[in-house]
Amino acid sequence: MKGDMQSIEGAWFVVSDLYCLAACQGEIVRLHEIEDELLFCLLGGFGITFEHGQSAYVTIRHLRPFSGDWKEEQLFEAILAALMQPQFKPRRRDGSLRRYRFPKQKASVIVKARQWVRGQDSIDERLLQLGSHKDRRRFLTECPGLGFKSASWLLRNLGLGGGLAIIDVHVLRALLDAKRIPDDVRIPRDYEMAEEAFLAWCDELDAPPEAFDLFVWHWQRGSLVSK
Repeated sequence: MKGDMQSIEGAWFVVSDLYCLAACQGEIVRLHEIEDELLFCLLGGFGITFEHGQSAYVTIRHLRPFSGDWKEEQLFEAILAALMQPQFKPRRRDGSLRRYRFPKQKASVIVKARQWVRGQDSIDERLLQLGSHKDRRRFLTECPGLGFKSASWLLRNLGLGGGLAIIDVHVLRALLDAKRIPDDVRIPRDYEMAEEAFLAWCDELDAPPEAFDLFVWHWQRGSLVSK
């Protein structure tokens, strides 16, 4: 489905109604959802495909890492042991399951994120009290393991990130292909510059950012949803 920018914009107008409907959410913030979505986002990110992160999330979620029942060292060892097992999709070409990449790093980050969550009085109320999407994102980036992209992703999944863009490698490549950002832009260093360029593109197309970046993500991966 990849192609020039005229093609991607033309495809957007064909499927825009479908993507706008899929991306339309209200505010759904509840504490257990924040913890679930935080874990999901922490297990994704750089070097991890969506499918691989999702598979790891399904396994690690059963450990309930944000519950009050764990000692930090025990939690680290439990997460590490799970991530070291060859039990994650997508399968390799020979049909075998994969191990998770960066298991020690991710286990450590999740333990630190748990410490941060437990040190907050009320994350759900705090998010709803903050007046802007960027203020909410700035607050979430205080959590270990969350940068601008993952914090934007978390807010989007909670229905609170409509004014933000999720600039992952696929959206970044689309921006580069469209000559909307310089070739030397780097993420995470230039995240806000790339985000502003993407939001300007959305304005030109009258496209909600939460729908258009999902569309671009599918387009770049060759998995476009059609009517």
